[in-house]
Amino acid sequence: MGLSALDFPLLNMKKILVIQDLSCVGRCSLTVALPILSAMGINCSVLPTAVLSTHTGFPKPHIRSLTEEISPICDHLQEIGAEFDAILIGYLSDPQQAEAVAEVISTFDCPVFLDPVMGDRGKLYKGITQDHVAVLRDLAAMADVVLPNVTEACLLTGLPYPEQTDGHMLRMMLEKLCGRKTETVVITGVTPAENQVGFVGIHREEGMFSYHTDRRANALHGTGDMFSAVFAGAYLLGRDPMEAGELAAKFVERVLEHTSEATPYGGEFETQLPWLWEQL
Repeated sequence: MGLSALDFPLLNMKKILVIQDLSCVGRCSLTVALPILSAMGINCSVLPTAVLSTHTGFPKPHIRSLTEEISPICDHLQEIGAEFDAILIGYLSDPQQAEAVAEVISTFDCPVFLDPVMGDRGKLYKGITQDHVAVLRDLAAMADVVLPNVTEACLLTGLPYPEQTDGHMLRMMLEKLCGRKTETVVITGVTPAENQVGFVGIHREEGMFSYHTDRRANALHGTGDMFSAVFAGAYLLGRDPMEAGELAAKFVERVLEHTSEATPYGGEFETQLPWLWEQL
C-alpha cells in the first residue's frame, strides 16, 4: 500500500514551499530562505527555479534554468499528498517559468507571498527583461502578499522611479498593488529622509503602516531575500503585517550591524539566527 505525505506528521509545524533559485555561492535566495525559515520553526520545502554557480552579483556566473523541471516536481509533490500552509516565490531566471509557477499556485491552495525580484535603485538586475516585468505583474495579481522594493513597485505599477520617495506616490503604488486577491503589500527600501530607510505597507482592512530607521553605509547582497523570508515566516506564525515587517527589518539591521565587511558573499545572517528564534 502506498504512503502519502499525510502518513508522516510534522508535529503541527507550519509548512512553506519556497520557489526561487539556488546560488551555490553567495548568501541569497534559497541559501538564505531555507536556514532562516527553519530557524523560525517552520518546515521549509524548496522548488528551485535555477541553479547558479554564484548569484549575479559575481561576474559571469554559470546559470542553469530549471524551467522544464518545475511542473514535474509539482506533479510529484501532488502525487505524494504534500500540503503547504504558504508559498513564497522569489527569483525567476526565465519569464517562461511564470506559467509553471502559476500552476503550482493553483495546485496547492494556500496563501502566496511574492517577492518580485527584478531590480533596485531604478535599474533591472542582470538578466532581467521586460518579459519578466510582464509575467511578474500577472503573478502579483495571484499573490496574497507582495513584497517589492521601490524599483520593483514602480515596474509593477508602471509608475516612474523617483530619486526620493514621497508619501503620495507610495500610497498610489500600494493602492494599485492591493487588488482583489492581494490583501497586503509592503514596499521596502523606502527613504522618508536622506539618512533613513525603511518600509511602507498597506493591509486591505487595517490600512497603511510604516517603519524606518537610520540608514547604514554598508549595502549587502541578499538583504531583500532575508527580509522576505522573515516576513513570510512571521506572518505565517500569526504576526500581523506591521509586526512581521518590523521583525524582518530589525533582523536585516542586525545582519548589517554584525557583518564585518561588505563583500559579494552577502550579509553574515547566520550569527543572528539565535536572536531571531528568541523573538518568536
